Amino acid sequence: MVKELIKSLKGNCEGLRTTCLRRNASCRQANSELRTTNSELLFRSKGFTLIEIIVVIVILSIVAAISINFLVSSLRVYTMTVNQKTLFDEGKLALERMCRDIRDARSITGVTATSITFVRNNATAQDIAGETLVFQRNAGASTLEKVKASPVVTSTLASNVSAFAVTNATNEIQLQLTLQLTSGENVALQTKVYPKNLAKNLNYKNLYQKWMEDRSP
Repeated sequence: MVKELIKSLKGNCEGLRTTCLRRNASCRQANSELRTTNSELLFRSKGFTLIEIIVVIVILSIVAAISINFLVSSLRVYTMTVNQKTLFDEGKLALERMCRDIRDARSITGVTATSITFVRNNATAQDIAGETLVFQRNAGASTLEKVKASPVVTSTLASNVSAFAVTNATNEIQLQLTLQLTSGENVALQTKVYPKNLAKNLNYKNLYQKWMEDRSP
């Protein structure tokens, strides 16, 4: 009986030991899975470091600076081009108006370094025949003016005029006009004009009786 009881106790102890070992193995496996899950969650929730943020900010600042510099340069070039075109158009129109009037001159009565005075031959919508006209630069206002002698009427042909020069070489009138803005843009234009109604002159460009205007009856 005693031996059988001892054997029974040993069997029970072995069973308990086996059960405990199995439970311990299950707990270890559960703990391992729990650690793995926590590690994965920790890795997935990891954010940017301070160095990474600083590097991104520096790169974005460099790109923004380059872009702004390009835009500013493009805007400056565009503004300069527009200003020069405006000056060119204004100067060209002024020269064309002066050439039209001087070409109709009956006589050139005075030429200085910055002005020309003449008597026009034919009437227009703005001027009358035989009227004395003066083209000159107003240094105080930096404008190019057309002045009628009688009655005195002054009209502005161009603004921002920095220089205006007139030369007369045997009735060959050369006009030089320079316009400049305070921002630095400037254009320089020049042309020559030959009055076609001057008195007969055998030395005038060898155009005697071939250049004067014929009046219709």
